[in-house]
Amino acid sequence: MFFTSVTRQSKRLLVAAAIMVGIFLVLTGRPAAAEDIGKLFYGTRAGQSMTIVSKEGIGTANAVIRLKHTAQDAKSFCVEYMLDHSMRCVRQVLAEKKLADRVTGDCVKRTRTDMYGDNYSFHGSAKQQPELIKQGYFSESDYLIHRNGEERFFPFDTEIFQALCPGIAK
Repeated sequence: MFFTSVTRQSKRLLVAAAIMVGIFLVLTGRPAAAEDIGKLFYGTRAGQSMTIVSKEGIGTANAVIRLKHTAQDAKSFCVEYMLDHSMRCVRQVLAEKKLADRVTGDCVKRTRTDMYGDNYSFHGSAKQQPELIKQGYFSESDYLIHRNGEERFFPFDTEIFQALCPGIAK
């Protein structure tokens, strides 16, 4: 993929760096790149964010956030996660990542579509389902979210829901 010939010492350094990045993400709760208010995450890895171009109808049944996956966004992923400062990495990320140019939400129905085209519905706090917390599937701070109409809940981050429908996760 990104590495063709790697020495044993390089592998050790890469593993050590990956562990340190993982510890940083656990301690901070999210990658640093999307701390900027003009970004939205498309994944859980460091630097996996997109630039917000515009917002329309936020908090309504027709909420739309237009996005662009820029070279700077790809560079953040390459540097922060891949530990690769090359333009080759940036070009490869931009070519391989197929992301939509918008996320949409219906704040009345409590649904959204993400940059991968997946549909989600928001069902409130995990505290409403104490048996899931007891079984260890969720913590009390998680929210219940269905993906693509599946019958099970996912403890996903609510960042996109919050951006489209402010105050949905209280």
